[in-house]
Amino acid sequence: MAGRKAGQAPGTLRLPILMAAPRPASCSAVRHLRPAIAAMAGYTPGEQVLDCIKLNTNESARPPGPKVMEALQAITSDRLRLYPDPRATELRRVAAATYGVTPEQILAGNGSDDCLTILYRAFLAPGDRVAAPWPTYGLYDDLATLQGAEMIHVDWRFAADGWHLPEALATVGAKLVLLANPNNPSGTLVPVADLRRLAERLDGILVVDEAYVDFAPEGSSFLPFLDAHPNVVVLRTFSKSYSLAGGRLGLLFAHPDLVAHLTKVKDSYNVNHVTQRLGIAALQDAAWLDALVAGTVAERKRLETLVASHGWTWVPTAANFLLCEVGPRAEAIYLALKERRLLVRWWNKPLLNTKLRITVGTPEQTDRLAAELKSIV
Repeated sequence: MAGRKAGQAPGTLRLPILMAAPRPASCSAVRHLRPAIAAMAGYTPGEQVLDCIKLNTNESARPPGPKVMEALQAITSDRLRLYPDPRATELRRVAAATYGVTPEQILAGNGSDDCLTILYRAFLAPGDRVAAPWPTYGLYDDLATLQGAEMIHVDWRFAADGWHLPEALATVGAKLVLLANPNNPSGTLVPVADLRRLAERLDGILVVDEAYVDFAPEGSSFLPFLDAHPNVVVLRTFSKSYSLAGGRLGLLFAHPDLVAHLTKVKDSYNVNHVTQRLGIAALQDAAWLDALVAGTVAERKRLETLVASHGWTWVPTAANFLLCEVGPRAEAIYLALKERRLLVRWWNKPLLNTKLRITVGTPEQTDRLAAELKSIV
């Protein structure tokens, strides 16, 4: 099934929106673009609307910890004047101690999206295949287009108890196989044992994108098994459980030999000094992380109770959001909530256009959502 990003819902929005500058009516330079770039729609991020409750892009509803804010205040002018450490040496050292690996197994990126871009650039030549279960994170597709690679979608095995790993992923001849775990947009979790079997069957690289794994049950991460699978790369982000979406920090974990080659591909100074210091502080505040995750999981249960009261269903989630089956009114409810300055995520795509993805917010935001849905639904 095709998985190209569709545009957002039609309709008039009277709220202020951060938008790109309008393009000129014509530009002769456009004809020099690669045809694939001229033809692609481009990735559509979640809406960034001013003065709204944002339950649409899975940012943490809670602020960064006090150690992060102290680190931000301690940044000196010289650290802004000079280039940052190009290899993020101290950040990698602290991350290695946190995650039980060696610094040589870590590459730091400008968000995990940067880590993905590095992987695509390093492994994929034009015409190579990359595969992912579908539906999943839409950026995987756009990066394939940019690289001139062929994107292969393999539908999840859909069941009442969740979305299960499709066996065909190992047999489509992909050089890279990408698996968000927990998956986005469903929040479903593939057991590590299943991932290990997939890695053993693959003649290629398995990328396990663990953006939401901190919200999953203990034992859900692939990291403890990284040494046993040299063809596996694990990604982490600080955008979700560390509340640093605006800081843009991701980590890539892999065999040291692989990391050494990937380091040649990254931009020279891809992680700025401020972000490196904030990442170090976040990693050193385990108590804050534990409290944030516990609070999010507790509020997730409240959100489940709320959506169940409207007769909506969802697949079991291990992330900080729910993918709710709403029915044919999904778009109308999404638009009605947006008019009330409350954003959730809706896609105009097969398999998703009857669903809404709702990020777990604060208790106050859940209360506001409950009140608005009562009047809409």
